[in-house]
Amino acid sequence: MRVLILTHPRSGGMSLLNYISNELNYSQYHEPFNDLTEEDINTKVLMENNIVVKDFPNHIINKGYDLNDVVSKFDKVIIHHRGNHRDVAISLTYFQYGYGSNLHETYKVTDEWIKDNEDKIEQMMVNTSEMISTIENMKNEGCLRTTYDGIYNDKSDVLRLLKYLNIYNPRYLDILDKRHKLQNGDIGMDDVKVKPKLI
Repeated sequence: MRVLILTHPRSGGMSLLNYISNELNYSQYHEPFNDLTEEDINTKVLMENNIVVKDFPNHIINKGYDLNDVVSKFDKVIIHHRGNHRDVAISLTYFQYGYGSNLHETYKVTDEWIKDNEDKIEQMMVNTSEMISTIENMKNEGCLRTTYDGIYNDKSDVLRLLKYLNIYNPRYLDILDKRHKLQNGDIGMDDVKVKPKLI
């Protein structure tokens, strides 16, 4: 099976990628349309079986690929977004202006920091509006839509995700626990607990 996650920055997409990859024991590609050569994309990302790919629609389009054509090459497609555009802008602002250096480590954002950076956050919302709109308006036929809150907070999307991917005995759900969140989190993506395999 070939799984594609279409998302945007700061959505929890990397954790979702890690979860699915671990649960299905599949190889993973993190933003290959931004990082890999066209040859690697054509021979690996668009051809290999038992993979999970996470990328942004704008990366695919900017690389010169037709988004609908890429989507058609996958068995399962998950359209994942944060839901709260302002939260995305806060996180992007934090890193764009040098407050943090590693996008995949925990970081602290206080109410005072938000207040002090309100103009930058508002501008980031303007700058990212097209990106967010693209994800929100993507056609949903045959795809599964999930949100940050539905996966990591209220868990309303987790059972839907398991059913969509035919996962009947999940072992790695701890990856999706909110204690692993990056913004104002404590442990980030480290120290994942694995449920024993049933025999």
